[in-house]
Amino acid sequence: MKKLLILGWLLLLAALPAQAQQNLTLFMPETGHIDSGGAERWTFSAVEGSVLSFLVQGTGEFDPQLTISNSAGAVIIANDDYQYPASRDALLEAITMPRTDTYTATITGAGSASGDYTLTMLAGYGQISLSENFNGAANWSSAVGPVETTVEDGSLRLTLDQAGETGTATDDDASIPAVYFAQVSVSVEPAHDNWVVGMTARQTSSRYYLLAINEQGQWRFLVRDGGVERVIRDWTPHPAIIPGGKTFTLAMLVNGTSFDFFVNGGLIGRLSDPTIPDGGTLGLAVQTSASRPQAAARFDNLTITTPLLVDGAPVLPTRLIVSAPATMALELQRRNVIPAGGDMALTIAESFAESARPGVDRFMLGRGSSFTRLALGTSFTWEAGAAGMTGCGLVLQQTDNDHYLLAYADRVGGFGLARREGETFQPGIFGEKPITNKTAYHLLVVVLSDRTLYYVDGALAGSLDTPAITGAVGNAVVNFEPINTSCRFADTWVWRWN
Repeated sequence: MKKLLILGWLLLLAALPAQAQQNLTLFMPETGHIDSGGAERWTFSAVEGSVLSFLVQGTGEFDPQLTISNSAGAVIIANDDYQYPASRDALLEAITMPRTDTYTATITGAGSASGDYTLTMLAGYGQISLSENFNGAANWSSAVGPVETTVEDGSLRLTLDQAGETGTATDDDASIPAVYFAQVSVSVEPAHDNWVVGMTARQTSSRYYLLAINEQGQWRFLVRDGGVERVIRDWTPHPAIIPGGKTFTLAMLVNGTSFDFFVNGGLIGRLSDPTIPDGGTLGLAVQTSASRPQAAARFDNLTITTPLLVDGAPVLPTRLIVSAPATMALELQRRNVIPAGGDMALTIAESFAESARPGVDRFMLGRGSSFTRLALGTSFTWEAGAAGMTGCGLVLQQTDNDHYLLAYADRVGGFGLARREGETFQPGIFGEKPITNKTAYHLLVVVLSDRTLYYVDGALAGSLDTPAITGAVGNAVVNFEPINTSCRFADTWVWRWN
């Protein structure tokens, strides 16, 4: 894996000459050319909570680099080679946009290289599994209820003419993967009011999940199993759903027992349910109420995206957007770093640790609670009473005072992840950033069943092939010299799963 060059990219971008910006459109590949030492910039708008992927493919030997920045010019995430050395393409997959804004995707060449590239922005994941614009022959047909399906004028029209009914249509020839993001454009016909439209997941002849949106600006999620409906979340309003609005996009991210729901790109809800664990297909739906016997809606531009795989496994992200604990835990799941599901087991808004002794002083959290598979994160700043080597960090997998895993960063840009066994620390992950007198860091440790990942300021610092060990967690002061050091931790959190 190449060394992370985010700081260098920031300096490079600041020195690049101004150039006209071009607009990006979802699912529309854009081509460009980079002169030696040059850059091209593409702008796009995104709402808070939307999930987007960006793939930059170089032509020939060209090695593209991708940087995403906000309207203030701050870099929020970047990537160079997602599969080095097999591929030099750049990929940012299933990133959660931190706020509603106009963003810029900047393409440069590694080492001031020149060449041609193709840039594609996708909703959800980085690979298109299905794209249906209903402009030709389609295999969609009625699956549940007395619904009439018609492919006309470049859309799929669903019509119900009976009160109190649910009608769904599916394409049984479509191959639906286990993990996917599906998005469709919806247009409710003007003559109909009190409407309900939706999308189904894991649908068979007698079972499905249904995400429904109604005219009152509300959403609902239910499961139908063996002819019995169970409401998982009843009608709930959300600002992203405009009451009375009849044209919008509807999307669903499906991953294991977890379901994320989106309207016009914005996240409206997230739920978990194990009733239908896998299988089935995707469907589109309309409903009528007891007082309204008719409903009709058109669906268009149905696109399903799936994670891009390398050797049969999802791409491990080398960069994460540092954000609030719940958002980071959600992004780890969406980007397939950790399994879907789990819960936030610990959150501590602020904590302090102080020590003047050389070595590692640990301050345990969670009243001795133990964890096995987990994501442990924190942000910290510190003050030292004198010049010298000091730092702060996290402790996890502690079974006693001489057995634990330590993740730390120090004031001269050094960082590490190592296990203490008795009187010594075992070989682990160690590195340096070209930064001196740095006093603020974000650390994230992800413990999987057979591997531990370490992220420093959102950048993957490395991994250890070690089994998960059950133990306690805590904060730490790390002194290489006898210096009075005070560490201030913010938003320390633990996300755990089975």
